[in-house]
Amino acid sequence: MRTLVYIQRHLDDELELEDLASVAAFSRFHFHRVFRGLVGESLKEHIRRLRLERAAQKLKQQDGPITDIAFEAGFETHESFTRAFGAMFRVSPSGYRAAHNSAPKSASNTHLDDVTGYHAPEYGEPLPVEVKDLPSMQVVFLRHVGPYSEVGATWSRLMSWAGMRGLLGPHMRMIGTVYDDPEIALADKIRYYAAVVVDRPVQPEGEFGVMEIPAGKYAVFIHHGTYDTLGKAYQEFFGGWLPKSGRELRDAEAFEEYLNSPMSAKPEDLLTRIHVPLRD
Repeated sequence: MRTLVYIQRHLDDELELEDLASVAAFSRFHFHRVFRGLVGESLKEHIRRLRLERAAQKLKQQDGPITDIAFEAGFETHESFTRAFGAMFRVSPSGYRAAHNSAPKSASNTHLDDVTGYHAPEYGEPLPVEVKDLPSMQVVFLRHVGPYSEVGATWSRLMSWAGMRGLLGPHMRMIGTVYDDPEIALADKIRYYAAVVVDRPVQPEGEFGVMEIPAGKYAVFIHHGTYDTLGKAYQEFFGGWLPKSGRELRDAEAFEEYLNSPMSAKPEDLLTRIHVPLRD
């Protein structure tokens, strides 16, 4: 609620992730996922929607140029504002001004200048989550920077490098660490580490690094289906399971373990074990 109120009062500001996490007194590691889970939309989507609702309000109340309203809403061009406005309200800004339509319903029932109706989304039956104490793991990794849709090439390079050094086998474990939310970070700035667990000392070499995933308590659950729906699993965990669990998050990155491969399994049969760090 503190964060929702803060956003409402600072819609004209940059509203950086770090600042909003501080307002919520929450770890920057998990804040964007917690926000999505408890509000039903990403931080970026929420701010964008409120700014568009404010623009719609001005369209009804003011006769000034639509371009001015677009700039005040944070859009650089009339065209980009018209596209975003049309996607949300299903009508052009000029058409909205003439029709005086109401704003679409939001997942959290939070609208411009009103957080009193806030409620967390309902996720139905809770996720089958296990809380486990896990040992540390040493991994070799290759860093990927860019859209998640392009991580396949990074994985191919890592597997080739690891294979030539005898680090692969029938029981190998493939790990992915996600550092950025694509709804917040620019597509060409998204950071992802593709990694393979190793059970013997390995020396880093050029781009190929070695790191340790720390031991500790983790919430563990399995996502069934394509990788592009992983975000929904995180949303259900952070918005559904976590608030009711009595658990607190630890300041460390979540990681994913890929239990099968797109090379041998159908997209709907892919299995991803997700690990979210918890405090003891």
